[in-house]
Amino acid sequence: MPSRFISLAILIYWSIAAFCLLTWDVIPELSLGYAPDLRTIAGSGDSTRPAGWSIQIVDDPRFPDVRRTVGEAVTTSSRRPDGWVDLTSRVDIDAGGLLKGTPFVTRTSARLGVESLYRVDPSGNLSSFDLQVTSRESPDTLIKVKGQLKGDKMEIVSRGPVPLFNQTLTFDYEPRSMVRDMLGPLDRLPGLHVGQRWESRVINPFSGQVDRVRVEVARRGLIHWEGNPVTTFEVVQRIGSLSMRTWVRTDGVILRHEVPFPFVRLVLERRPETESVPAIPPSTVPSS
Repeated sequence: MPSRFISLAILIYWSIAAFCLLTWDVIPELSLGYAPDLRTIAGSGDSTRPAGWSIQIVDDPRFPDVRRTVGEAVTTSSRRPDGWVDLTSRVDIDAGGLLKGTPFVTRTSARLGVESLYRVDPSGNLSSFDLQVTSRESPDTLIKVKGQLKGDKMEIVSRGPVPLFNQTLTFDYEPRSMVRDMLGPLDRLPGLHVGQRWESRVINPFSGQVDRVRVEVARRGLIHWEGNPVTTFEVVQRIGSLSMRTWVRTDGVILRHEVPFPFVRLVLERRPETESVPAIPPSTVPSS
């Protein structure tokens, strides 16, 4: 039978271990708090430097870590002196490379650009946004999508080269809720805990269609990012029968997005901060 000293040491060790387990793993999962909203996201952005992303394709689902690069993206968060925040993204993608290996493969190489600007007021509500799709092969804008908050309604107007793209729609806007496009990755998603659920809206930049997204912080685990294991929250976003996944570091920095596209698996991988941001032509989206 162990001595009283050893028994006491074991009890103290067990108590410390149990306290650490509760503090690090159990209590954060039980104290869910509020789901992140647009005000939290806009306030957590780092306006000192843009974030660069590599757009990649997984050709063989059996080897998800083997990818080929088909484009790049840049996202920025800029706070104005009056308290407004501009969230911008610029995407440059090789449409021919995107369709490689699908029934729509083409020998023609076409570079598409997707630019967006979201204006968040000081209270954390999305006041308006502009989104446009351009092509290096054409001087004209292919698709334009504009959103404007009118009272408690968000009005979205899209215009394109054929009548199919010309439409106007409205939906009820929940205060401080997120509205974003599929290819414009968020930079940060702070305050996550497993079990959180909320809803947002996502825009397809190629059609102007807006879908309701059900979001859930599904689990916490490890991914390999830049060759190192990193603890992340896995956030699952469901649109009908489709699902997107986002991996968020525990400090709220987003490292990876997985976006479902017809016939392809698209991954947006964050570049390390030490790597230079890719050069993409300046934005032509109006700033106000």
